[in-house]
Amino acid sequence: MIIRICCTLLIVVLFVGPASAQSTSQAQVMIVGVAHLVARRDIHNSQFQDSPLSPKRQAQIRDVVNRLAAFHPTKVLIEAAMRNPVYAQRYRDYLAGKFSLGANEIYQYGFRLAALSKNPEIYPIDTDGPSIYDENSPEGKRIDAYLKDHLASVKGPTFDAFVARAESLERTGTYLDVLRFINTDAAIRANAAWYSVVDGMGREADDAGAAYTAQWYARNCYIFSNILSVVQPGDRVAVIIGQGHEYLLREFVRLNPNMQDVDPLQYL
Repeated sequence: MIIRICCTLLIVVLFVGPASAQSTSQAQVMIVGVAHLVARRDIHNSQFQDSPLSPKRQAQIRDVVNRLAAFHPTKVLIEAAMRNPVYAQRYRDYLAGKFSLGANEIYQYGFRLAALSKNPEIYPIDTDGPSIYDENSPEGKRIDAYLKDHLASVKGPTFDAFVARAESLERTGTYLDVLRFINTDAAIRANAAWYSVVDGMGREADDAGAAYTAQWYARNCYIFSNILSVVQPGDRVAVIIGQGHEYLLREFVRLNPNMQDVDPLQYL
């Protein structure tokens, strides 16, 4: 009996020991999908009717940022061009009281969260990645012409329901209402499902849909590579990025043995 108990304890130590060591060294990564606060050249543009700089919206932003700050991020990553030094300088100026924040989420969520968390730096991680096709070639021109004519009309019951709910919240809800909805697993998957429809389109036009989808996946691969380049063991990382990126980036985090995925809904 004593031998059996000792063997059992040994097995427990063998299984618990390495896991505990790994959990303390893993970086905790929270991908926070956001709706863009100001218009961008996206397929789906947000339907917010007023300025993020209005007193009402500023109070809502403070509420969101205070909630996310409870995660205690050691690094905040933003959807801005990684190799553009202007954001690092603007963040330093902001900390020094020399820069007024712009209206978009890079500043309103990203800069504010980093400053509230007393982070000395901000980390841009966005990139377009390499081009899948040459836009100036005959093939590329056919692909672009097809996409221009057809992308806006892509429909699907799951995606359409997601867009309808998101747009309703953007028109009538708070910023917190929007973030709570678009960061649900159902909303994340509904947005990602759009690409599975697009992928099969335009086979007669040089597989235009597949080219578009491949470009999106490639972009996210390179964004995740940028994330990996700044994340260190033990970091607590908040990534503020458009919700469309969330499906792929969270999957990368979950698959990476050096990272632990943190659900932003725990804090929202």
